[in-house]
Amino acid sequence: MTQPPAVRAAPSKEMTVPHVHRRALIAAGVATGALTPAVASSPERATAAAGRSAFRHGVASGDPLPDAVVIWTRVTPIEAAAPGSGQGPAVRVGWEVSRDRGFRRVVARGTSRTTALRDHTVHVDVRGLRPGTRYWYRFTWGGARSQVGRTRTAPARRSRVPVRLGVVSCANYNWGHFSGYRHLARRDDLDAVLHLGDYIYEYGPDGPLVPGVAPATVRVAEPPRECVTLADYRIRYGCYRRDRALQAMHAAHPVVAVWDDHEIANDTWREGAENHDEGEGPWQRRAREARQAWLEWLPVRHVDPDDPERINRRLRFGAAVDLWMLDERRFRDEPPRSLAFSYGSVDPGTGPDRSMLGDAQRHWLGRGLRRSDAWWKVLGNQVPFFPLVIGAGVPEAIQAVLEPISERLPHPSTALYVDDWNGFKAEREHLVAGIAEVEDVVVLTGDVHQSMVSDIPRDPGTYRIDPVSVAAEFITPGIGSPSLRTSANSVMPGSGEILETILNTNLAVGNPWAKYDESEHCGYLVVDFDRRRAHADYFHLDNARDPHSGVKLGASWECRRGSRRVTPARRGLDT
Repeated sequence: MTQPPAVRAAPSKEMTVPHVHRRALIAAGVATGALTPAVASSPERATAAAGRSAFRHGVASGDPLPDAVVIWTRVTPIEAAAPGSGQGPAVRVGWEVSRDRGFRRVVARGTSRTTALRDHTVHVDVRGLRPGTRYWYRFTWGGARSQVGRTRTAPARRSRVPVRLGVVSCANYNWGHFSGYRHLARRDDLDAVLHLGDYIYEYGPDGPLVPGVAPATVRVAEPPRECVTLADYRIRYGCYRRDRALQAMHAAHPVVAVWDDHEIANDTWREGAENHDEGEGPWQRRAREARQAWLEWLPVRHVDPDDPERINRRLRFGAAVDLWMLDERRFRDEPPRSLAFSYGSVDPGTGPDRSMLGDAQRHWLGRGLRRSDAWWKVLGNQVPFFPLVIGAGVPEAIQAVLEPISERLPHPSTALYVDDWNGFKAEREHLVAGIAEVEDVVVLTGDVHQSMVSDIPRDPGTYRIDPVSVAAEFITPGIGSPSLRTSANSVMPGSGEILETILNTNLAVGNPWAKYDESEHCGYLVVDFDRRRAHADYFHLDNARDPHSGVKLGASWECRRGSRRVTPARRGLDT
């Protein structure tokens, strides 16, 4: 597999050529369908209708540099050329980038060839742009014109302007709507949106559960089965990318994305996954094809010609932010199992050689952190990094709740994978020691469908009497995936409150570095970085199952430069 090559384009003034598992419990707008062309009463409306048909999956941009940004679309040249069909002719798609929305000041244009071999997706790496500048872009084909997208290049390296990022993860199409994306799209103050994984979910209509057992679906993603093949994953991305809120977010902001596990299968590791068995074919083929679809459908830059699947990369946003986007799935060893909840296990099998990042990525990260001169060194991290200590009796209490839930599931079990950094303790300790030598590190995290804020203690065993922290961690809630309480209650009413009480009590008693936890609401995070502090606003949806849900500011936290600690902020960014 190779990533669809992005066309590198330089601008000119005129023209250039160019088991019960925690997330088994958690996992499981009305589907929009293909956009129907309107009846045209004028040439302009005819062009717009043709654009909705040919460019029905919207536009996107991503991976902004001071002088470049990737722009993306997918073209449907004939109706038979649906995502995953493998059908349709090779076509050349035109593109333009402008300094104004009306395209009176076009700074770059060209064409890009695409075929069914890349699912008719188009990637253009537009070069030679101005730093810290807003641009608009669009695509054309066969007389049809796409919607207009808005993007922004990263600030120049010496720029001392603050940087503001949206942070999202975990969008389960079947369970909820994507109102969080809609609210982010309406913002005019973001330099980029970080997507920390689970952009899609691979599950079939009932997720990992049994038909008729909640969490009940509000809509059904295509294809109406678990994704296993390249065609399946392409169809799933095509379904997601017809969602109006997701299209709006991509059209409004550049996105910097990494995959987590559900882009392939639940609890993915180097040689397998919890949600994969021999009847689904060879693991390596499934993983390769799933990653190919992700690389086709996301506006990402190819960063390593010798490794087409490499997505760990570094982006600089002026003096304010040095950003490392990590890959915590492709190189990781098999996670251990435990009877304790997966994100909170202390497992005796957590050996010193178990790695999540792999040697090359770990050294790349450590070397980069040591050499960075940015105000803030930021890790785009898929799974929780902070240590979670499980107190005596807690595993047994959890198991007592899980066993009756397990009996209602198709594959009863209480074996739980330790899927986050608590299953890779030795490597985390190595990273913590390195981070302790670096000033002002912030970890931005997804995965767990809840809002959390934590110090990263230098030594958990002595933190209570000597609270030395090396970094701050802000964990974003899911865009559209159910909370633990919701999921458990859906299977066995009342069990969610019991589990939440057990876990929250354990968090408060045994984990003094964990400062904030809100586990009910979906939403997103907005983080502002300036020379004084990193400020995080948590936004919570009123109802993620309502396509028109409102949103409210749920909490505000910050980390002051030089402090390495989190503290409550007096007010939100916009209040």
